[in-house]
Parts: sequence; C-alpha cells; structure tokens
Amino acid sequence: MAVKSGGFAIGNLRAKENRLLKQSDLARFMSAKSTDELSSMLRDSGIGDPASQSTVPEILREDTEKLWSYLYDIAPDMSVFEPFLYENDFHNLKAILKAVVRNTDYSDLLLLPANVDKKDIETAIKEKRFDILPAFMRKSAEEAYETLVKGGDPQLADCIIDAGCMTAQYEKAKELKNAVVREVLISTVFYNNIKAALRAARAGKAAAFLDKTLTENGVVSKTALKNAALGGEEKVLELLDSSSEMNGQTAAECYRRSPAEFEKFCDNRRIAVAGKCRYVTMGDEPLVGYMLARMAQTKDIRIIYSGIKTGQSSEQISERLRELYD
Repeated sequence: MAVKSGGFAIGNLRAKENRLLKQSDLARFMSAKSTDELSSMLRDSGIGDPASQSTVPEILREDTEKLWSYLYDIAPDMSVFEPFLYENDFHNLKAILKAVVRNTDYSDLLLLPANVDKKDIETAIKEKRFDILPAFMRKSAEEAYETLVKGGDPQLADCIIDAGCMTAQYEKAKELKNAVVREVLISTVFYNNIKAALRAARAGKAAAFLDKTLTENGVVSKTALKNAALGGEEKVLELLDSSSEMNGQTAAECYRRSPAEFEKFCDNRRIAVAGKCRYVTMGDEPLVGYMLARMAQTKDIRIIYSGIKTGQSSEQISERLRELYD
C-alpha cells in the first residue's frame, strides 16, 4: 500500500538523501577504463540491478523509473512535480510532432513520466484536434504544427515549443505559495529565456522570431529581453549583468569565457537553489529537492559516460561536471 503520510515521507526521504552520490563517487566513476567498468561501478554503488548486465543508458533509464515509482508511493501530493514534468511534456511534443509529420517512430525518444499522455499528443497532431490537449500545451502545439507543416521551419517550431514550456512553468510558479519551489522555477525560466535570447542574438534573428521564442519570466520583461537580443549578444549580457537577484554578473562572465561554462553555471544555480529544500523540515520542498538532486546526479553520470565513451581524460570530464545537491 502506498504511504501518503507527510511525516513518514520526510523521514523516509532523509535516509534516501544520505545515499545520494558525493564528489568522491564521481571521481571514482571517472577512473573507469571503459563504459562496461562504469556500469559495474554504478551497480556496486546501488544504481541499477546488481544482477543485470545493463548498459549505462539502460541503468539510468531504470534508475529514473525507480525514482518516480518511489515518489509516487511516498508523496502526499504529486501535483508538486507537475511544473517540472512540463519539461518532459514539451520534449515529447517535439518528438511526436516531428515523427508524425515525417512518418517515423518516436517511442525511443520520449521522456517519462509526463503529465500528458503520448496518445493524446499524437491524436491532437494527426487529427488537428489541439483542444484535447491540456490548456498549458494547446497554443504552442498548434502554432508549432502550423510552423512545421506549412512554414517548413523546424527550428522555429522547436523554439515555439520551448517557449510553451517556459510559459507553462512561469504561470504555474505564479500560483505557488511554496517560495523555494517557486524560486527554482523562476530561475529555470529566466535562464532558459536568456539562453534563447543569446542564441537568437548570435544568429541575428529578427523581432518576429523573438516574439515567438521569448516569454515573460518574472525577472526582466519580455520586451526588454527582446530589445537586448536585437542589439546582439553583448546587449543581452549587459541586461544579464544587471540581474543581481539571479547572480547575473557571474553568469555573464561565464558566458564571455565560453557558452559551455555558462550552461554549467545555469545547471549549478538550479541545484544550488534546490539545495534550500533540504533545510525545510516539513512540506513539499524536500521531495522536490530530492527529485532535482537525483536528476542532477543522473546528468553527471551521463557526462562521465559520454566522456569515457569518447576517450576524454578525467580532467576533461571533471571540467564538465555539475555540482551535486548539498
């Protein structure tokens, strides 16, 4: 029987937190001489079935499934995870839209769990019945479909879907009374907007493109960000510099050094904000924090796996690793 007691959930969660990976674990994983050795190390660390011979991607997929099974069993209210699952929903929309238009299979491209059933997305696209989709996805799904099918612009279609996700998360954040979870979402939406603005500025995109791909974010207005992007990358970075509450100056400095370092900063800031959840004694925050911690942990393992697979040194892999939940 699923346990739905808030007090039990937090007590159980604290024990799980103690088993999260530490930097020493990542250092050990980086010493693996092959991806097979890495998969063995992961199993020895309690990630994956000890009796299986699964590859690293398979182990991580199984581990994600176990995470969500655990959260479904223990969380008193799963709705707290809804805005984070929007990221899977809109990823799936991209995958299914392209697959339907190109008549290809999408089953291996989906991210689960998700709020929106894949069959509903497929039906909406095939039958152009976008009204069957939830309100948070409806507009961007229809607009992306029209852009891809009639306009033949897959890049813009992807950007429209990304904007749909940012809008959905921002609107949900405004409704939340939970200050820490709201801060995580606002930070995520803000930096995803900054990334979109920098990409558009670098490519010299026009105002019409920016209107479709940038959103309100609770930190700087969409208009201000659009105008900055029209002025070029440096104008976006100057706007970012002024966003002290988002540690914008450090972010801008990272981007000036390299876009890869900026991406790392964004991930690190999200997990740093999520770390505040660890110090809340009761409520939804510890559950959200643990979920984000496991996601960050998985991302680091993927970076290590990719590095070993492509023959990178431990030093090269280490430079790319994100911070862990603390």
